[in-house]
Amino acid sequence: MIKRFCQGVAHLRPGAPKYETTWDPAVVLSYFRQLPAESELSLLQLSQKLATLLALATGQRQQTLCAIRIDNIVRRGNRLEIEIPKRLKTSKPGKLQPTLYLPFFVETAICPARCLLSYLETTAPLRGSNRSLFVITCAPFGTASPATIARWIKETLAASGVDRRFTAHSTRHAATSAADRKGLSLAAIQRAAGWGDSSRVFASFYNRPLAPDPSLFATRVFNSENLNCAKE
Repeated sequence: MIKRFCQGVAHLRPGAPKYETTWDPAVVLSYFRQLPAESELSLLQLSQKLATLLALATGQRQQTLCAIRIDNIVRRGNRLEIEIPKRLKTSKPGKLQPTLYLPFFVETAICPARCLLSYLETTAPLRGSNRSLFVITCAPFGTASPATIARWIKETLAASGVDRRFTAHSTRHAATSAADRKGLSLAAIQRAAGWGDSSRVFASFYNRPLAPDPSLFATRVFNSENLNCAKE
């Protein structure tokens, strides 16, 4: 009876990856290029931009971004290094805590490291004794929760034109899949995102192709030299 019940549940709620495809981070980066300079952005816009850039640059969860403390941000040469000593979802005995690396890019509009420094400068008069990186955008400017950071990212994706079915966590899919498409080794991707060397999580759940045009099949079938799709 238990076996039949479990089979029934499997038919009603079949297990499957949340996404079959992903989106291209270039869409979001293009959106950031169109925004005003970071010094001209509101605190909300700057928070949204930094949260999204960090999520894409590190491939980390919102929980990890929420755990960043400004005392652990160190500049070393041409990059920022951020240690995360706080216990996370993936923390376990014998496993090193993550360290995030943010290189300085020539193009300032999409540089996570410069955006972070700009954010620290903007929030310095507001945060008081709060040492967490992300603060909420209204008084008393307490620590932003993972849910708040996720909302900021979700709003940025929508403003960029990314399909609304993708959540903030999809930045993890988009970033790691983009790194794989551009030839980064599997070991480097797993190390950056916090997966073990023998983990199959990336291959099974996160490595996704870009979403194709859903009308592509029909247009290929019907298009010919004498038949073209109408253009509005």
